Amino acid sequence: MATIFYFSSTGNSLHVAKRIAEQIGDEYSLIPMRNEAVTCSDDVVGFVFPVYFFTLPRMVERFVNQVQITNKNAYVFAAVPHGGQIGGALARISHVLGKKGITVHYGAKLRARSNYLPMYTMDDSEEARRQLDSELSAAAKAIAAKTVRKTSKSTLLLSKLGGSFYPSEDSDRFFTVSDACVHCATCQKVCPADNIQVTDKGVEFLHKCEHCIGCLHNCPKDAIDWKGKTQGKKRYRNHNITLKELMTPSEEDQQSASIGESHKR
Repeated sequence: MATIFYFSSTGNSLHVAKRIAEQIGDEYSLIPMRNEAVTCSDDVVGFVFPVYFFTLPRMVERFVNQVQITNKNAYVFAAVPHGGQIGGALARISHVLGKKGITVHYGAKLRARSNYLPMYTMDDSEEARRQLDSELSAAAKAIAAKTVRKTSKSTLLLSKLGGSFYPSEDSDRFFTVSDACVHCATCQKVCPADNIQVTDKGVEFLHKCEHCIGCLHNCPKDAIDWKGKTQGKKRYRNHNITLKELMTPSEEDQQSASIGESHKR
């Protein structure tokens, strides 16, 4: 059995998690990282997440601090799709898990597209897709073979430095919503932090933002903007991932399938 925890707002990390799980070829669980404690006893445990400001997304760090891996012989890996420099993200997760006596046996750096729209313009060309898939294929095979390639901690300082530039949880005050909004609540459903509420009166941000900008990318009307820096820019979602896959399961979905249910895909 394998469990892969993932954090994904535009689908890149979920795509990576699914490809690795399929390569492992055994029964597996794909579990989104949320603000909750999880216990795992499987033989293979993975963490897949993007890089934010040279370090881990806040929710990923909180999740990794809380997760309990009870199988001391588990093979543990981390796979990190990144647009710019990876900084100290792999070093950071190795450090956090290491303090709990857990070794990260393999760390994969996967060059993806820079989708942080306040700073970049999206490139979702076929060439860009092939680059990610080539690196992902090699990493998935190495993980399936339980290859050991430990991560150097030499970049740990970069994680701390980059984290100092990470926008605060109330950075959502800089989001604006245009009259194009139709109150469909897509932004609310894709927000991993439950930071958005949509009513007939409009869209409310609750100041516990992860700054994943998934709301901005996934809005079907391109109605959301941040600091006036993303207007007119192409939005992005990994073409292998559907919008529904990024949405938080409804209460009915959660009742019909527990969060740790195994999947054979």
